[in-house]
Amino acid sequence: MNRADKNETIDKLHQNFSTVPHMLLATFRGLTVNQANELRRKVGDAGGQYRVIKNRLAKRAAAGTAIEAISDQFSGPCAIAGHESDPVALAKALAEFAKDNPQLELLAGVVDSKAVLDAQGVKALASLPGLPQLRAQLLSLINTPATTLLRLVNTPGTQLARVVDARREQLDSGGES
Repeated sequence: MNRADKNETIDKLHQNFSTVPHMLLATFRGLTVNQANELRRKVGDAGGQYRVIKNRLAKRAAAGTAIEAISDQFSGPCAIAGHESDPVALAKALAEFAKDNPQLELLAGVVDSKAVLDAQGVKALASLPGLPQLRAQLLSLINTPATTLLRLVNTPGTQLARVVDARREQLDSGGES
């Protein structure tokens, strides 16, 4: 790789590190080509991107970005996985793949271009519910008080209707009390 190619690679990596807020670092020593392709597919299905990096070039590209905080872990065969909006989906895809393929080891991560996670933090992130599940839970929490209030408001009217209906049935049957 000549100097121009290296500079171009560094610029592309720096651009990627600057624009993608959620990045997870992994080492993949021992993965076969088929396993690596499967990992790329799973990360892509989750909406992310997976890229093998050259450590020295990545360290230079990380300067001035949030990834710089974990650049000291760029050693050995490393790859960066990134996602534009959902770090949980990315972490879940990587953790799910790592269960079946222990050669993939999650090292660290950066979430929202701020929070730096260690390997345990990445695993904890993978155990969180995804964005759609969180939205559903939030919607449920918002709707519960309204549903309860509606039920309470309707109860007296429903009870009155039952009393009137029972009286009507009693009058129709011919029995007066």
